[in-house]
Amino acid sequence: MKEVFTFTKPIETIEEEKIDNSVFRKRSNAKTWEGWMIGKMKQARDSNNPEMLAILYTIYQKHREFGNYEKVYLKAWKGKSGIHFINKPDYFIAITFQKKDQDSRPVEVRREIPKKEVNLIISCINRLKQEKTIIPTREIGEMAYSKRWNTIFADRHLHTELNLILRLLDYYNVIRYRGGLTTVLSNVREIQDVLC
Repeated sequence: MKEVFTFTKPIETIEEEKIDNSVFRKRSNAKTWEGWMIGKMKQARDSNNPEMLAILYTIYQKHREFGNYEKVYLKAWKGKSGIHFINKPDYFIAITFQKKDQDSRPVEVRREIPKKEVNLIISCINRLKQEKTIIPTREIGEMAYSKRWNTIFADRHLHTELNLILRLLDYYNVIRYRGGLTTVLSNVREIQDVLC
């Protein structure tokens, strides 16, 4: 009698890596590599192309795995900060503290702001407030200096002066200046109206 042997091959199961659907809830934008990849994965999903979706997801996961960056906490310098203004007959003195680099000590920086420049900015704000209640700094700068914003922003002296004038007007409660936006609080024609 012949022996009957039954040979069974073990069934091999391959687990496919499941795609985390929470990735698709993230906003996709082409400003970052991850955002671009999310956009491409959404395109593959929407066009019903699971193979391409799996490939893109694997690349995305590997990039995230290799791209773990170390967070560095820098010790902030403590001490003097903020701006102080001194009122003179024809100008203001703005006193700030700056560091040349991370290792140096803060140095007092004094800057003179002519009152005629402050009045120019007030005039521009008064003209712009007729159209809007909240005025972007870009529009104030372009009207006051008759230059495009990119030119003003790139000119360190001019941009700093505009910023200091707006902070000065905020200090005197003429405007509320926050995050590059100006809201008019009181109607004045020139800075002397507030100083009297």
